[in-house]
Amino acid sequence: MIGELASLSNALLNALGGTFGGKSTQLSSWRNTLRGTSSTAMVIILFVILFQLESLTLRVVLIGLASGCIGGLGLPFIYRAFSVGSISFVAPVATLVQTFNLILFAIVVENEQMSSTFLIAGALGVIGIFACSRTSAGSVGASLEVFVLSVTAACLFTGFSLLMTLIENNEIVPALFGVRIGVLLVSVVFSPSKDKTAGGEKKQVMSKSWRKYALLSGACEITGNLAYMFAITNLELSKVGIITASSPALAVLIGIKLMKQKPLLINWLGIAATSGALAIIAIS
Repeated sequence: MIGELASLSNALLNALGGTFGGKSTQLSSWRNTLRGTSSTAMVIILFVILFQLESLTLRVVLIGLASGCIGGLGLPFIYRAFSVGSISFVAPVATLVQTFNLILFAIVVENEQMSSTFLIAGALGVIGIFACSRTSAGSVGASLEVFVLSVTAACLFTGFSLLMTLIENNEIVPALFGVRIGVLLVSVVFSPSKDKTAGGEKKQVMSKSWRKYALLSGACEITGNLAYMFAITNLELSKVGIITASSPALAVLIGIKLMKQKPLLINWLGIAATSGALAIIAIS
């Protein structure tokens, strides 16, 4: 039961983290969002690592640091994609591209055999993305810009995932400590934008409200990472993959309320197709 709950928590927290980050970027800028999320996540992991100081090793922290720098560069792209595009398009594209990148790496670099079910999953994924790209009821469509932003983020997140495969299960917390240092360093490179108050009182209120969404996004990011750690150590990886395949659908449900987006039936069918593709990959 712990593994199932942790997997579901990871899917939900990933959905919340991306959506909150997109909302923060809508109200401010990706620079502010990145600074806010990385600072919040760093505070949380510092608290957690205090209970595992004996597990810190230079090798693990450096691997985490490198992973964090690569993954951190992907965050501005995904925040921007969520802020200007349809969540029912961004979430499936980012998740599918990252998953298929990992499969491609396994086939090309590690010489793994490609299962016939991967072809079925690929076809299902393409159909799902096409359906998700249809304009939603909120008139939020899928542009080339949003697609490029989503794919770029997914490719950078793939680099993060590949480096993290060098980490053993008992090294995840110290590795995440290194990751958050890397992300924080990336956020420091991009100076935050100043609040613009010239637009009047309403503009000033909006410029301040981004902070709570950035803080919530950062908290969801790091707790989602920790939930994934509990998931893979308490449940078979295939089952974890099936449960976390629900993340795009959860992101859309959150976006209906938070981003005021209303997916059409064809969008929901596309999300179902992409979730099915991810589930097929997980059990292959």
